[in-house]
Amino acid sequence: MDSGRAASVITHVFNPALVAAFTFLALLYPFNSSSPMFVGISLTFGTVIPLAIVYLMSKRGMVSDFLVSNKDERTKPFAGAILSYATGSLALWLFQAPKLATALMLCYAGNTIIMTLITRLWKISVHASGIAGPTTALIEGFGPWASILFLLLIPVGWARIRLKAHTPSQILAGALVTIVATWLQFSIYLAVL
Repeated sequence: MDSGRAASVITHVFNPALVAAFTFLALLYPFNSSSPMFVGISLTFGTVIPLAIVYLMSKRGMVSDFLVSNKDERTKPFAGAILSYATGSLALWLFQAPKLATALMLCYAGNTIIMTLITRLWKISVHASGIAGPTTALIEGFGPWASILFLLLIPVGWARIRLKAHTPSQILAGALVTIVATWLQFSIYLAVL
């Protein structure tokens, strides 16, 4: 497999919406006796709807490709994702889901708002954000050992740079902004919830 193909595979495997699914499953696993409904809500609003929005928009020509490579096209799919995350947060809260899952969904809404604002000016890496935010959440849920997952930023960053989708500074910014934003939001949400 050549490097371009490998970069494409890494990009799709670590799609932020797919990483979200694994993160919700990991955080909900300790609550498995009551989690089928919470898993359903989390996967529907955290993964399925955001992916469906981008898929439908790309099929209808509203965005140029499934990865929404053109930063100027990102506002609408981001808005749809924010609405999905907000709805998912409300549903998780109403059904009294574990605090970590509700806080994570709220973080997805908050981080997407931040990405939307930055993207209006500069193409920050959503893929790097999609590793950094969930890893920060997993550290909150499982402790410092989960920080090993930050190493996933290396292949994901390499893939995005190899595909000429981002510069190193865009990768670094996507990771750092999201780590700080997620940590701050978790501090607030877990205190309030």
